[in-house]
Amino acid sequence: MIDPANSQNVEKSGPFALFTAVITDPEKAFKSIKAYPSWLFPIALSLLLGLVYMMTTQDIQFKMQKEYILNSELIPEEAKDAQLEKLDNPTFLQKTVIPSIAVAGGAFVVPAVIALILMLFGNFVFGGKASFKIMFSASAWAGVVSFIEGIVKLPLILNKETFEVYSSLALFMDASQSKTLLFQLLNLVDVFSIWKIIVFSIAFAVVYQFNYKKSYSTVIALFLVASFIGIGFTQIFT
Repeated sequence: MIDPANSQNVEKSGPFALFTAVITDPEKAFKSIKAYPSWLFPIALSLLLGLVYMMTTQDIQFKMQKEYILNSELIPEEAKDAQLEKLDNPTFLQKTVIPSIAVAGGAFVVPAVIALILMLFGNFVFGGKASFKIMFSASAWAGVVSFIEGIVKLPLILNKETFEVYSSLALFMDASQSKTLLFQLLNLVDVFSIWKIIVFSIAFAVVYQFNYKKSYSTVIALFLVASFIGIGFTQIFT
């Protein structure tokens, strides 16, 4: 079991110290986050990265959407021209407003959903106790790993002009096979995914005072379930 974190024996850390600690000493970081919940800084980082991606990769996104439309067997031929026309001449709403709303929404929704799922298991399945504020803060700070992943991959995306940039075992396969089941299974063994599992497992253990075996098994199981659902949808709709 992990020693309880409370405001009497845990030092309050500033945002930059917490950022560093999530990377170098996540247990210490999440003890501080549990005692002093905060989420503004990591959410701001997520928003900033999302806006940078929106501004720098939009042409790549449109290009990939066009390729999907042209190659899709699910879209009727008569509908393809209309959809391609919209991509060639996007309105301000399509090009700026909707993507900005999506970025802002995603920055809050993703950590909130993760927090709620972990609370479902922590509070109800395992009988622990944690507030949404604490779990949301922990989830937001664990998202620092995704921020670093985004920073690392952005130059590669811009250089290759594609989002098919991998840090997993899928590197050993040709990118043209990205929709195959084997490719997607290999893509689960990803450097950043493993890092996220470690950080979220530590956060879960610290917040609920669970042992690491229970925490890791829960987070890994949830990761695999979510991944297999995603792979299933990809196999069905491609």
